[in-house]
Amino acid sequence: MKRLVVMLLVVVGCGFAQEPVKFRGAWIGQPLSDYVDCSSGKAKKLLHDYRTHGNLCAGKRGIVFHTKTKGFMDPKTEGESYIFEDAKLVRITLLIPNEDWEKVKYDLSQKLGPPTSEVPEVYQNGFGARWEFSQGFWLKGDTVVVAGINVEHAGGIAIPRALGNSPATSGIQVTITDAQHAKLPSTTPSTID
Repeated sequence: MKRLVVMLLVVVGCGFAQEPVKFRGAWIGQPLSDYVDCSSGKAKKLLHDYRTHGNLCAGKRGIVFHTKTKGFMDPKTEGESYIFEDAKLVRITLLIPNEDWEKVKYDLSQKLGPPTSEVPEVYQNGFGARWEFSQGFWLKGDTVVVAGINVEHAGGIAIPRALGNSPATSGIQVTITDAQHAKLPSTTPSTID
């Protein structure tokens, strides 16, 4: 009877553990060993089409990524990259090869709730013409998400499309991290104390 009660407490206690928010199967805090085998001391990727960069197996900052760019005159990039520090996933970047902001915003809102803020990102060209591109910020628990249309720019000035005057875009970028790595004000030391 005592063993049954103890097992019930263990099962019920585990039921309250919060599941991490997953994006394409990955989550912040996920171990490096899900992506890379470090048993030989050198990173051996476990996922077929992915590449690695950095000294991942030494616990340093490094990246596991899978991206590809399609198109010649108006290229779009798709894929994902995972940044690791101390053998834990600290940032996920998703590259979505279209500009359907409303669909991405809807999907993120379904997963994380409504955006905490939505402020357009403003760009201009060398002649002073201005364009506004949608972006949003989500915060759920310790998960921080920033998403928006990825505009090609140099020094705050938009680079024009090959055939046209509007800014070149490469799709939508969604960046996921935690509050500590996003350097939210609540996680940094006070500036007035």
